[in-house]
Amino acid sequence: MQRRNLYNSAWKEGEGKDRNARLLRFPIWKKKILAFRSGMTDMESELLREYLVIVDEMNLTRAAEQLHTTQSTLSKHIAVLEREFGTTLLLRGRRGLGITEAGALLYRRAASIVDLLDSAHREMARLSESLIVRVTGILYNNDVISLLSRVGRTLRDTSNTSMVFLTAPKVSGTHAVLVGEADIAIGHKGFSEELDPDLVCIDLYQERFVALVEEANPLSSHDALSLDDLRNQNLARLGGVAAEFGWANIQRLCRNHGFEPKGVPLLVESPVDCLTYPLDDTVLLLQRGILPVETFASGPRRCIPLVDDDALFTICAYCRADRREQLSEFIDELRREAAFLGVEGTTQSAVRGKFRRRCELLAREVDLNESEMVAMRGFAKGRSIDRIAEDLGLSRIMVGDLLASVYKKAGVRDRQSLLDRIEAKELPW
Repeated sequence: MQRRNLYNSAWKEGEGKDRNARLLRFPIWKKKILAFRSGMTDMESELLREYLVIVDEMNLTRAAEQLHTTQSTLSKHIAVLEREFGTTLLLRGRRGLGITEAGALLYRRAASIVDLLDSAHREMARLSESLIVRVTGILYNNDVISLLSRVGRTLRDTSNTSMVFLTAPKVSGTHAVLVGEADIAIGHKGFSEELDPDLVCIDLYQERFVALVEEANPLSSHDALSLDDLRNQNLARLGGVAAEFGWANIQRLCRNHGFEPKGVPLLVESPVDCLTYPLDDTVLLLQRGILPVETFASGPRRCIPLVDDDALFTICAYCRADRREQLSEFIDELRREAAFLGVEGTTQSAVRGKFRRRCELLAREVDLNESEMVAMRGFAKGRSIDRIAEDLGLSRIMVGDLLASVYKKAGVRDRQSLLDRIEAKELPW
C-alpha cells in the first residue's frame, strides 16, 4: 500500500477493533506530533522511518526484511511510539495489521517530517560541497562585469560554484590573492616586472585603448588616432597600483613605436574622478570597457579610439598557483566566456574574431548544419543540455543526438576537446 492511500482515511478493520481510536480529537494529536518533532533526536527520526515502512508493508515480517532487523525489534519500537503519544497506533489481528485514526495521522505527519529532514540533508550537503569564489580587481570595468555575470549565470545552472564580489583592495588585487583575501583578481596584465612565482596569470581577452581629450584639444577633431599622433602629447599618468599596470602598458607600446611617452601626473581617487577631472591639454588613455566612457565624453570632451593593432590592454585573471586546480572549473568557464567576448576593434571591425565566428569556421570545416552549430556553440560555452534544448525548442533527446553528431563530425570525445578545436581556428592573442 502506498503512503498517499493512507493520507485521507484509516483502515476500517483496525478502527472497528478500537472504538476509542475513532473518537480521538485530531487537534490534540497535532500538538503532540509538533512537540515530538521539536525535540526529535536521530533515534526518534529513525523510529519514524521504520514506522513509515511498517505501515507501507502492513506486515512485520516484510518490514523487518526490508529494514534488516527483527520483528521483535520493530514491535518494541512501535510500543515506544505508542507510549510517546499515549494511544494505540497499529492493531494486530488474524488478518494482519490494522491502523487507527491516530496511526494514520502519525503516518501523514511522519512522512512530512522525514521528507523535510531528507531535503535539509541534501541542501546542507550541496552547501558544504559548493565552492564560493571571491573575486576582486577592476570590477568598475563594464566588460569585466559583463563577463563575470555570464560566468555566474552559467555556473549557477551547471555547478555548485558561486561568486562573491569584493571591494577594491587597498594595495592590489594580486596582493589580495597572495595573502588569501581573494581567490581571483581580474586586472590588466603587467609588463613592468616579473610575476610572483606563487601566482598564475590567465590571459582572458584584450580591450582597445581609447583617448579622452578636452574639446579644446586639437586632437578632438579626429575620428580616430594612432600612437604616432601622441608622440608629442602629454599623457595622463594615473596613481595607484592598478593604474601603474596601465602606465606600464602605455610605456611599452610607445617605446615599440619609437618614442618615450611624456607622463603628466593626474591625481584622482576613483575611475569616475579620472573621467571628470579637468584634462586641459593632457590626453587620458583608457581601456574601452572602463565605465560608459561615452557618457563622460559628451559636451566639452571627446572619446576617440586608437586604431593601431597593438593598442590593446590585456585583461587577465590572477590566482594562487596552489589553488589553480581547485578553481579550475571557474577559470575554465571564465576562459570560455572571455573567448566569446573577444576583442573590440576600431569602431566597426574586430581585431580578433569572436567566439561565434570561430564556431562558424569549424562548422563549415566539418559540415555541421545550423542546428548542430547552435548546439555545439552552446555546449562549448558550458551550457547545460536542458538550456540548449530550451534555446532550440527541442527535447533533451534531440539535443543529445545533435551533440553526438557534432562529436562524430568534429572527431572529438569531450567538451574540452571540442573547445580546443574551436579555439584552434584563431591564433592566440
